[in-house]
Amino acid sequence: MNKTQKMHNNSSGITITTKTIVVFFSLFLITACSQTDIIVLDKPVNQLNNLADLDRDGVIEAREKCDATILGAKIDNYGCGTQTASTETINIDIKFASNSSVVPREAIAKIEELAGILHSHKGLQVQIEGHTSKTGGKLYNQKLSEARAKAVASILINDFEITQDRVTSIGYGYQKLADTSGTDEAHAVNRRIVANLSYKKYIDDMKWTIYSVAESL
Repeated sequence: MNKTQKMHNNSSGITITTKTIVVFFSLFLITACSQTDIIVLDKPVNQLNNLADLDRDGVIEAREKCDATILGAKIDNYGCGTQTASTETINIDIKFASNSSVVPREAIAKIEELAGILHSHKGLQVQIEGHTSKTGGKLYNQKLSEARAKAVASILINDFEITQDRVTSIGYGYQKLADTSGTDEAHAVNRRIVANLSYKKYIDDMKWTIYSVAESL
C-alpha cells in the first residue's frame, strides 16, 4: 500500500468518527429537552381593594377616611390627623324661681335659639349645666341643679327634636357661683343654666424631619 492510499484511509476513518459524535450529541440534546418540566403560570389575581394612595400619605384608598391630607402630616391608620376637642360656652339667660326646676315660659325662645344652632351644625354636641344659689343644703341644691339641667335638655330633645345622643346634662349645685356677694340679686344670677357646645376638629401636626425647627429656637 502506497502513501496516498494510507492517507485516504485515515481520512475516511476520521470522517466516520466525527459523524458518529454529532449524531450521538444530537440524540442527547433531544432526550434532555424531552425531560424538561413544563411550567404552568398561575392565573392573574383580581385586585379586590384600591391599593392606590392618591394623597401620598402612606394610607391606601381602601382604608382612607380623610382625603387630601397635608403632605408630611402625622396621621392615624385611616389617614386622619389629630382630633382635638374644642368647647364653646354659651350662657343661656334662664332664670328659675327659687326652689323650682320648672322652665319659665319666657325661656322657651332662648332654648329654641340654641336648638337652631344645633340643627345648623350637625357636628355639635351640647352639655346643659344646672346651677343654684347658695341657699339651703348642699345635697338639696345638687339635686335641684340636676333637675333644672334635665328640664332644659328634655325640651331640646322632645320639643325641638335634637337627638338624645347629642344632649347631656349635669348639675353643679352651688359649686360654681357666678356672683358670690350673697345678695338677693346674686342669688337670682346664680340660679342659671349654661350650655357647653363641643365639637371635634382636625389639626394637622407635621411629622418631624431633619428640616424641622424647634419653636424654642
